[in-house]
Amino acid sequence: MLICLSCILLSASCKKKDPTAVASLPEATQIGANTFGALANGSVLLPRHDPLRFKGADLLAYYSPVSTPTTVNFNIYGDDTASDPFRMVQLISKIPLQEGQTYPLQASTTNLVSANYYLDVSDTFNVTPPLNGQLTITKLDQTNRIISGTFYFDAISATGEKVSITDGRFDVKF
Repeated sequence: MLICLSCILLSASCKKKDPTAVASLPEATQIGANTFGALANGSVLLPRHDPLRFKGADLLAYYSPVSTPTTVNFNIYGDDTASDPFRMVQLISKIPLQEGQTYPLQASTTNLVSANYYLDVSDTFNVTPPLNGQLTITKLDQTNRIISGTFYFDAISATGEKVSITDGRFDVKF
């Protein structure tokens, strides 16, 4: 009897994933959960790795409070190399960041805090005026090496194609 009950409970917990299920953004946490996500023109972008197309990591975060004229203090990217074409969002800061602060995102050549969207290898979308965005740091714990935040931005490619990145969030260990 006990064996039968165990088999029933085990089979009930072994549900297959629905291949038609829509991916959703991760919760906006502040615990170092190593999550990242955003909507790119309304489509969910999550870090997913296809080792046959890309040898690097699908989520990478770096933060250092040390500041020099050539220092990148913060760099985070989440890329979806499993999609076709692959997509990537990157946030960069050339200044030390502070918890509870919001920073304007603009073109990387004109601003100390910037964002880019990449579509395949050849299409780079930049935040250029009058387009803009924001990065908000919701947690910066240097002792436990956790940085969390939210972001959004609009960007344009060299060919004039636009992308709107919304509902962005990350909670990573650096």
